[in-house]
Amino acid sequence: MKKVLLVFGSYADQRQQFFDTYMSPRNQEYADKHGFEYLELKENLYKYRGNYTWLKFTILEQMLEEGYVADGDIVTHLDADMCIANIDELYQTNKSFSYSIDSGNTHCMGNYSIKINDWSRQLVANILSEDRYRALNDAVSRHERFGYVNSFWHEFREQASWYSLAGIKRHSDEPFWNLPDYGWHSDKTEWTVYSLEELYEHVEILPTAWNVTELEGESNCEFLINKVDEKDVIIRHFAGGQQWRKEWFDK
Repeated sequence: MKKVLLVFGSYADQRQQFFDTYMSPRNQEYADKHGFEYLELKENLYKYRGNYTWLKFTILEQMLEEGYVADGDIVTHLDADMCIANIDELYQTNKSFSYSIDSGNTHCMGNYSIKINDWSRQLVANILSEDRYRALNDAVSRHERFGYVNSFWHEFREQASWYSLAGIKRHSDEPFWNLPDYGWHSDKTEWTVYSLEELYEHVEILPTAWNVTELEGESNCEFLINKVDEKDVIIRHFAGGQQWRKEWFDK
């Protein structure tokens, strides 16, 4: 079984030096410790549908098509603005697909782990579906907390695609942990592909400690819903333009 840790690490500003100095060596250390091949992509990256975030699935699709990974292999993806705070914890799915509900109560695609099999191959195809994108990209909805109306897809792209597949409502002020079925089927539509039975069989949701996007004393916590103690953080995600903090790499 091959295991790949996939990270896109390319910036056009001062974040590149920070990534190269702190994130990249930590990612390599983590990969070495847990038997991953570390695949860090910086060159020839491109915008897909107007944004780089789709690459976490388009590149995976390419890896599948080229046979770089095969059935039984594991691909774990991390956004470049993530710090692995606890390198002892193994991020490797126990099902077909794993991700975390983050501090802001998002079913977040910032990191994921996927086991290559028939189900996950179809998942990648579903997330990238052109028919789905064309039908839903410009649809508008109301944000439950802030009240504005806009396109969820314009903001969250590949994540919005997963929401539509699993029938997850755009936002909940109540932690998704407390909702029936983690919020799966909370906004079920004709675009919802997966049954609850299928989701429970193939998808593993990891605790918020695996994707801490808000932390008291470090971020403005405007979106903080799922709190995690600093000592329990496994992955610190400097999302939303917040300061990248080098002290996390000294822990």
